[in-house]
Amino acid sequence: MSLGRILIVDDDITIRETVRIILNRAGYDAVMASNGDEAIKLMSTDDNASKVDALLTDLEMPGMDGAKLIAHFKTAYPMVPIIILSGATDFVLTEVLIQQGVTDWLRKPSTREKILEKVRVAVHLHQLRKAQGHV
Repeated sequence: MSLGRILIVDDDITIRETVRIILNRAGYDAVMASNGDEAIKLMSTDDNASKVDALLTDLEMPGMDGAKLIAHFKTAYPMVPIIILSGATDFVLTEVLIQQGVTDWLRKPSTREKILEKVRVAVHLHQLRKAQGHV
């Protein structure tokens, strides 16, 4: 049984695959997209939309970037926790996104332990929201 489904969105295939392996080995089901457009397409099926427990996204990507993807998620899936995993140095943007409801932030590169800690908290938060009927 999976600990939860995590949507990983990053244009760097090495980052996506590394995070997917980390999460899979820890017992999570990880699905991936290379940018916001792909993530939205993936979420467009009711099956995926109802099963994603957390979004882990980069900010700087071609096509739809992370900030636009976050705005979409806050509207379409407001109870899904969002974790930013980025090497971006725009701290003003980061502060704005956190004020808009981003759950957490990880700086690239990040350790296995930090990734798992942030994901564990986000999935727990989502499960609590489901239990309270907010999802």
